[in-house]
Amino acid sequence: MQFIEVTELAGVRSAVVRFHHPDSPVRFLLYPMIRLAEAAFYREVTDRLRRDCDLVVAEGVGEVAPAADPLVDSWARLDSRERLGLVVQDVDPGTLGVPVLHPDAAGAGGQDGHRALPLRDRVTLGALTPAVLAGMRLFGTRRYLARHLTTENLLNETGRSEREALPGSENPVLGRRDRLLVEALTRLHDTASGPLTVGVLYGAAHMPAAANALTGLGHRAADTEWLTVFTLDPGPRDDAPH
Repeated sequence: MQFIEVTELAGVRSAVVRFHHPDSPVRFLLYPMIRLAEAAFYREVTDRLRRDCDLVVAEGVGEVAPAADPLVDSWARLDSRERLGLVVQDVDPGTLGVPVLHPDAAGAGGQDGHRALPLRDRVTLGALTPAVLAGMRLFGTRRYLARHLTTENLLNETGRSEREALPGSENPVLGRRDRLLVEALTRLHDTASGPLTVGVLYGAAHMPAAANALTGLGHRAADTEWLTVFTLDPGPRDDAPH
């Protein structure tokens, strides 16, 4: 199942996938997120969560911090580049007006994943960060960013960036967050006593685990809507406050 699509015509798109079960009152809506996008993408996701969901399962505590590790932080700083016209992830679960569940809250091990890496790997990542940031500031374009976006994309997930930077290394962050997310979705499936629409607001790198878990519980993907994350050629700036 594809969650992030890159095409010349449409640019970068994110798949909102609806899962349902014939014998369960719970519906799940998966919202694959990335770190940088046009402001309109984050507004659309926010509006849909408010309108369509009774509960949101969200990554992070209150918000998704772009500085989860040095390499992801270097990408997040690119939102200041006028030529990109992109902003850092801007969906605040605390303003949605619906209950929000954070499976990877502090204390569950979700916020210290970078520190869980071996010291050697952390030092390597720290050394790579200035070079990555300098290169993007000199040569970075939307097309360059789009080339790195796949189902598990570099801009989104700490564990993905670590795995790309350090081939062969383990991925403790991605694995732990996947496990906590799957446990939360399973509990909601098992305990819901009435109709409930659950929005899953997580990085695209986590969506395969979520989809596999829901499929294992008997849910099926009913339909998919594609939202534009950003076009390959920037138009007028769209990040003014609303």
